[in-house]
Amino acid sequence: MSRKTASSMKHWTPAAPIWLGKVRGRRSIRPMNFLTRVVLLAVVVLSGLAGLTAQQPSRKKLLFLTHAGLYKHTSLGPAEKAVIELGRTGGFDVTTVEGYKQEAEKLDFAFFTPEYLAGFDGLMLMTNGNLPMTDAQKEALLDFVSSGKGFVGAHCAALTFYNYPAFGDMLGGYYRRSIRQNAIGVLKVEDPSHPATKMLGGSWPLVDEFYHFGTAPWDAARPKDNIDVLFGNQIPMGLSRDRVHVLLSLDTAKTNIEGMADVVKGGDYPQAWTRNYGKGRSFYTSLGHRDDIWSNDPVFRAHINGEIRWALGIED
Repeated sequence: MSRKTASSMKHWTPAAPIWLGKVRGRRSIRPMNFLTRVVLLAVVVLSGLAGLTAQQPSRKKLLFLTHAGLYKHTSLGPAEKAVIELGRTGGFDVTTVEGYKQEAEKLDFAFFTPEYLAGFDGLMLMTNGNLPMTDAQKEALLDFVSSGKGFVGAHCAALTFYNYPAFGDMLGGYYRRSIRQNAIGVLKVEDPSHPATKMLGGSWPLVDEFYHFGTAPWDAARPKDNIDVLFGNQIPMGLSRDRVHVLLSLDTAKTNIEGMADVVKGGDYPQAWTRNYGKGRSFYTSLGHRDDIWSNDPVFRAHINGEIRWALGIED
């Protein structure tokens, strides 16, 4: 050590240590012990998690029923699988009961109660026939939607509850006959801003089964009008643009209508629409007949995802 350094050290005064008492009349800062640090760290982490949770909306819950009372579409199983997959990234969890596996004469709706429905934010039906629900169960379905919940009807849902006109009022209309299966139709996008159609542009060419719907209640004076031509169900109410907001319709100017039953140039053939029902939202699309469209067609899947998200109030 040099003399210069040693000499300098003679005049060096070390800093006063931090005691647990007082130093020169001032209260010292107590050292933070290990337990205190752990507690503070936990508070910071939990606060961050709470903030993150607050930023992420809770996932919606959808009940999807596929019971078939008239005809069992082979697309029912693929439809359940597709909707479950869509929910994983779409912000909703899907519950199914695999109703399509039940035989028509053994359909079981014992589970369908107001208490059970209370656990969901929306109901999706791809059903058909006059399902064996009690009047109380049917009323519970409508009360569920009108209370502010969501409803989605896909394809054959328009062949459901011909014997319960209040259901048709909520859905928007009833099936009368098929236009044609597995034909190329060009759908006109009437509302390109809706979550179910915003990916389509101005038109959507598609191979599927399109529907005609009843236009008025069945009348005994005209027994062949407004009747379900497949199963003979009398249609209790007609589809009207005054009651629904049409999203998609068959574009007869761009579609080859040759061989399409009861279709004329310039005719009006809605295929998807929305409706406000009480405080709730109701959506219907006639599409979904084909098995592969549910698994292999990304545009159709986006259409279905958008309609579910709209009905559940996730997206406007």
